[in-house]
Amino acid sequence: MSWGVQMAGHLGWGIIDEGWRKGPWTAEEDRLLIEYVRLHGEGRWNSVARLAGLKRNGKSCRLRWVNYLRPDLKRGQITPHEEDIIVELHARWGNRWSTIARSLPGRTDNEIKNYWRTHFKKKGKASSDNSSEKAKARLLRRQQFHQQQLQAAAAATAASSSNKWT
Repeated sequence: MSWGVQMAGHLGWGIIDEGWRKGPWTAEEDRLLIEYVRLHGEGRWNSVARLAGLKRNGKSCRLRWVNYLRPDLKRGQITPHEEDIIVELHARWGNRWSTIARSLPGRTDNEIKNYWRTHFKKKGKASSDNSSEKAKARLLRRQQFHQQQLQAAAAATAASSSNKWT
């Protein structure tokens, strides 16, 4: 047996003889994981894999739960409001995706990172600072627009109040 195979378990490659399943998750595996977490809660993912009857490693179970199966996950497109939050928080915290995700309930750090990279990061020679600046400018314009709407509504309310007394 070669050194690589003997040491595989120690180097994090997975133990070959254990029969770990890799590749896409099946509906049955999803059902087993959901049911186990519903009954026993999250955490101790290596134990979850074994006790739920899954031939997956703990990391795979945790990632499947966190990124796909959690009941509180939001599905669908990132909204313009969520985009504004992402831009604002990225300007403050940079690529700290898990920190940003805490401000967007139901969105995962991985989802936010992928959104940022596909929507704001320039490809090729163009500077990513330029796309970030454009996103910040868009956010500022939206904030100014909303502020103008609030001021107009306040002025209309004040005008209607003063008309009642005249």
